[in-house]
Amino acid sequence: MGHDVVIIGTGMGGLTAGALLAKTGLKVLLLEKGAQPGGYVVSFRKQGFTFDATGVFVGGCEPGGEFDTLLREVGVQLEFKKIDAIRNIYPGFEISLRGGGFDHYIERLKSMFPEENQGVERYERIISRIGVEVEALSEIKWYKKALFPLFFWHLVRFSETTHKTILDRLFKGHELKMALSSLPVTVPPSRLSFLFVATLLNKVISQGAYYPKGGMGVISEALAGSIERNGGRIRYRTEAARLLTQGNRVTGVVTHEGEVIEAPTVISNVSLPQTFRSLLSEGPPSSLARRVDRLEYSLSNFIVYLGVRAAPELNSLPFFTYLRSISDLEGEYRMLRNGEIPENPTLIMVIPSLIDPSLAPEGAHAVKLLSVAPYGYRNGWDRTDRRSYQALKDEMAQRLIAQVESRIVPGFTAKILFHEAATPITLERYTGNEQGAMYGLATTPRQFGRHRPSNRTPIKGLYLAGHYTRPAHGIVGAAISGSFTAQMILSKLKG
Repeated sequence: MGHDVVIIGTGMGGLTAGALLAKTGLKVLLLEKGAQPGGYVVSFRKQGFTFDATGVFVGGCEPGGEFDTLLREVGVQLEFKKIDAIRNIYPGFEISLRGGGFDHYIERLKSMFPEENQGVERYERIISRIGVEVEALSEIKWYKKALFPLFFWHLVRFSETTHKTILDRLFKGHELKMALSSLPVTVPPSRLSFLFVATLLNKVISQGAYYPKGGMGVISEALAGSIERNGGRIRYRTEAARLLTQGNRVTGVVTHEGEVIEAPTVISNVSLPQTFRSLLSEGPPSSLARRVDRLEYSLSNFIVYLGVRAAPELNSLPFFTYLRSISDLEGEYRMLRNGEIPENPTLIMVIPSLIDPSLAPEGAHAVKLLSVAPYGYRNGWDRTDRRSYQALKDEMAQRLIAQVESRIVPGFTAKILFHEAATPITLERYTGNEQGAMYGLATTPRQFGRHRPSNRTPIKGLYLAGHYTRPAHGIVGAAISGSFTAQMILSKLKG
């Protein structure tokens, strides 16, 4: 059977690209080394509980939102529940919200820090203006491309700017800066692209956060279903070993079993080192190899999945709790980058069963704790010795559980029925992400926007999708990358 497009990997980028291309009638084949689609966006069952591997929430799900529009385009309809309660705990203060998106959060900050209102309003205006320009990019005319700095002044002006630069320029108080830095990233304000922050706030979480009924895995399953309904195929437990090339053109894929699958177009939805080091037997062009070597990857995560007995103290909690014990964001990052973990690391606690009771047995809750963690901690988590590795996992899990007990839920430990933990080693093993990178590439100014690797590679017929390419990381960012890639391929075919 001939194939028009072969996609390596079924993360959000690969699934979205596959769904969009299959919808047009192209013969699409996806190769997935695991037993289910989704990459990081999967769920698993344990003792009657449903846990999401990594995902916490998704944005852009409101009618007409970025993600809602994309799902509708491929015929996917899911029920998303609005996350109506969050609690951010910082050293010395906290912020609790019920309902609303970024605007609601900003209004709360204005009431808490009235002396900073002028700066907050300027921050809002800059974010909004960047949002308008980002939106205009999707329908850019030829003359605007020629005069890009004139029509996209903010995108040009802030292309090299960090979030810290803006925060320091507009605000005096450290507390407000902390409150504006609670974002889904693993780099501190001094390393974080301000354009990414503005794009995230405008296109993903401006209207608030959502959670899919049934767990994060239903998103991937629904996209896989769309592909198969439109004649596409997904082969599980089938890993790509190398790319077939002829000159500077890709001609197909060879699997680990030695099967040759020919196709004029291949999309790689795996990491850049995998794509250009492992899959390309002759290696990438020298200029591309140098660029891949210089890339900075995001840090990973340590995750604890817990089955917990329901109790009034848990039932009254918000869906999402962010707990920060360290005021020095930059210092915490330096520790993590050096392979160390603070005594009381920043963590996120989510309880999805509060808004979707089907995820846990009656009288219980599914709870997840996440904390940014380095791949190199304790010599790579002592993974060469199974007992040491397990002991280190247990030790780290207990540290996070102890923080929850002391700061969020007194008596939490006594309510735990069981727990399971995942290290950066676990994430790398299941997904192939470089050193268990949580968000693919770190979102620095030099790795965002036009500086981020393009979805089109210098090798003809080879494209990229996922959080190692444009536009960004996250569930929505990776899905949009798949949309970008599909559009490029369809435009090429039409041309």
